[in-house]
Amino acid sequence: MPPDVSTTTVPVDLEDLAAGYGHRPTSEAGRARARRAGQAAALKPGDVAIDIGGGRGQHARVWREMGAVALVVDPARGMAREAAALPGVHTIRGRAQQLPLRDDAARLTYFHLSIHYGNWRAALTEVQRVLRPGGQCWIWTMGEQHHRNSILARWFPSVGDIDAARFPDPLAVADHLRLTCHVDTGQEVEMKSRPSGEWRAAVAARFVSTLQLIPPEEFSAGLAAIDARYQDPAEPVEYALTFDWIQATI
Repeated sequence: MPPDVSTTTVPVDLEDLAAGYGHRPTSEAGRARARRAGQAAALKPGDVAIDIGGGRGQHARVWREMGAVALVVDPARGMAREAAALPGVHTIRGRAQQLPLRDDAARLTYFHLSIHYGNWRAALTEVQRVLRPGGQCWIWTMGEQHHRNSILARWFPSVGDIDAARFPDPLAVADHLRLTCHVDTGQEVEMKSRPSGEWRAAVAARFVSTLQLIPPEEFSAGLAAIDARYQDPAEPVEYALTFDWIQATI
C-alpha cells in the first residue's frame, strides 16, 4: 500500500515527518480534544482506545491517564519509537486500512489530522470492524476553507490546492458514516501563538506533511519571504487552526 494515497504525485516521507514532529508539540487544546473523546466514549479501566496515525502518542497518553488501554497505530518507525517510550502507551506499526486488531476490540478509535492518509473509506470500514457495539470513532480533520486560508497558504500558494486534494471533505466523511452510525459534527478553532524564530524553524523542518509536497523553488521563496517579514525571532506569529470534528457511535 502506498504511503499516501492522494492526488499529489510525490508521496509523503513518514520518517522525515516524524523528525519534523519535534517542532510540533502537543498543545493543551490537543490534549483536551483527546480527553473529550475519551469522556464521550465513557472509557473505563481496561477499555481499549486507539489513536490511528497517532504519532508520538500524546493523545493516547491522555487515555492512559484515564485508565484505558492506550494504543497507537502508526506506520512510521520514528513515531512508534517515541510513543512506545511513554509509560503505559502501547504501539503497533500499521495502517488505518488494515488495522492489526481483532474484531470488536476497542471502545474508542481516534483520528487527529490523520484521516487523509490513504483511502479513508477503507479506513472507516476497518474502524467499524474493530469497534465493539456502542463504541465511538472520533475524527478531527480540516476542510477546504481552512486549507485555503491557513497561515501556510499565505507563504506557500500551492498549499490550498494540495491540501484541498489530500483531505476528504468533512461532510462526505460524516455522510458516509451516517449510513451505519449515529453521527454528530461540529467545528472548533484553536488559536496558536509562537515566536517567529521557533515557527520558522518548524516550517524549515517541514513539521506538517504538506510542506514536503511544495515545489522546491516555492518552498525556498516562502522561507525567504518569512525571513523578510519576521526579522525579530521573538516576534509572535499568531494564527488559527479550524478543526472539523466528527463523532460516530457504532
